[in-house]
Amino acid sequence: MTQIDENFKCEKCGHTKSKTGKIGTTGYDKVKKIGSIMSLGTGMFISCCASCGDVYSLKIENPDKL
Repeated sequence: MTQIDENFKCEKCGHTKSKTGKIGTTGYDKVKKIGSIMSLGTGMFISCCASCGDVYSLKIENPDKL
């Protein structure tokens, strides 16, 4: 998804559009609490520059599941 964010300007290339994606759709690629084998985990959103791909934000989808 491409977003127009008036506050976003890529520090690497100066582009003003960003994209956000999600990892963590299966049990193997979710973020889990360290040392917990029973945790189901949660997904994570990654936001990057739409031009050069520089990542500027990582956000846990459900922090209470860690």
